[in-house]
This record gives sequence, C-alpha cells and structure tokens, in this order.
Amino acid sequence: VGIGCEELMFVYEQVPDFSPFPTYPVILTMKGVTYDVDTPASSDRYLGKSRQPSPHGPRVPKLTGVRVGVDGERYIERIKDIPADGARMVVRSRLMGVHKRGSGAIVETESELLGQDGTVYYRFISGGFQVGARDFKDAGTTNSMAVTPPDRDPDVVVEQVVPPTQAHVYRLSGDYNPLHIDPQSPMVKNGGFQRPILHGLCTMGHAARAVLSACADNDPQRFRAIKVRFASPVFPGSTLVTRCWRTERGRVVFTTAVKETGKVAISNAYMDLVPAARL
Repeated sequence: VGIGCEELMFVYEQVPDFSPFPTYPVILTMKGVTYDVDTPASSDRYLGKSRQPSPHGPRVPKLTGVRVGVDGERYIERIKDIPADGARMVVRSRLMGVHKRGSGAIVETESELLGQDGTVYYRFISGGFQVGARDFKDAGTTNSMAVTPPDRDPDVVVEQVVPPTQAHVYRLSGDYNPLHIDPQSPMVKNGGFQRPILHGLCTMGHAARAVLSACADNDPQRFRAIKVRFASPVFPGSTLVTRCWRTERGRVVFTTAVKETGKVAISNAYMDLVPAARL
C-alpha cells in the first residue's frame, strides 16, 4: 500500500513498535490456507462461478452473465490486535446476501479472523461486484449504506503518488487476480479496461494510510474500523487525493479521487478512530 522508509514500524520487524498496518489482515481472507500463489487454471474464482469453499467459507452462488468480478465495498473492524510475532489463525465466513446493483450484483460475505482459542481479532464484510450478473433474486441482508461528506471544505487533504509497479508488488500479498497484472487477460477486456487496474484493496490501503497519518498521528492503536465503496478504478502511476472531514465520535468521513482525471475512486467511506489518550 505504498508504505515507505519513513514508516518502519509497519515494514521492519526489528523496530520496538513494529505492528502490522491495521488493514493488513483483510488479505488473509483471500490467502486462505495456502502459502503459494493461488491462481486457478480457469478464471472461475474471479467470475462469480461456484467453486469449492474453503474449510471455513461459504459456497459462492453461481451467477449467469458475469463478465468480470471487482471489489465493490469493504468493511474492516479491528476487535483485537493480531500478534506481531505471528500466530495460527483461521478465517470463518458466511454468505450475507446477493443484491442487484446497477449492471450486476453485489455479493456480500462476512468473515471473522479467529485465533485457535476462538478469540475474534478482526471482522470483515466484503461486497464483491459481479459485472453483468443476471437472472437471480435478491436474498439475505446487506451492509451497504450511504455516507455523505459534510457540506463544507475538508479538514485535511492528502496526496499520494501510486508507483507504476504498485499492482505487481501488492499482488504478492495474496490477491493474484490477473485483472491487475496481465494486459492479455480476458478480465481486462471484459471489464472494459485498456490495461490492468490497481487492486481495490490497494487503493483502500493508500486511503487508509492517508487518513490514519493525517487524523490519528499514524497510530495503529487508534484504528477501530474502516468502510469504503469503490466508485471507479485506479491505474498504477496515478495520484490519489484523499479529502477528510472529522465528524462526531471519532469518525472521519473521506473520499479519494484520482488527481489526473478528477474521478472519485472511493466514496461512501469513513474511518472510526479511538480517541487519543490524554496525558
């Protein structure tokens, strides 16, 4: 997510205050139980088709007409810090619902990251947008909600340049979707893109860094939760502009846009922060 040399606490395990970046655990829901590159021979995983679930996951429903699957919305809630020195954990998931959204469907899954003793460390809700999905009925519940920034200038604005190689690096975290690296992938063409796009989770990670640094002194202990909706794709090499509004009870409402085009990449977003400790 573009963390650099000035933030060693998130990248170098030998510093005294080493800590995983607060949004890092979300990628564990994709890695599952494998330590290898998780690239199925077909594109079924990324086209909303039924596949065998992980030992602790739901079966993704079969949807017809899907051209490509992309991130639609995400919610991440920190309940307890994951051990910085590692631990055996399991991801337990359930299918929340499937709902019509524009030109396709939002498939929402709720997951929990648990320790071997059953302790819940993180809670996630993933809203995958299946472009072109049809011939299905709405079912289940939804976590989707509208989040509107206050009608005033933002309290702080942060700019970040996304390196041209960012998608190549981020995929090593566990999201091996060819949409983000292979110009010849059918998913690039089916999605209507001219070239591979940045992972939605990577865009979210950049935005989370911007908000945490600008509004919480880059203190991971103050992170409580984040919710985002992916409004449009981001290409590596772009400049991201994150605008933040401090609101009630530690909530920071924010948007992230691409400077070069003016298009909003993340909307309906907020980060909940724990109040700063008083000395």
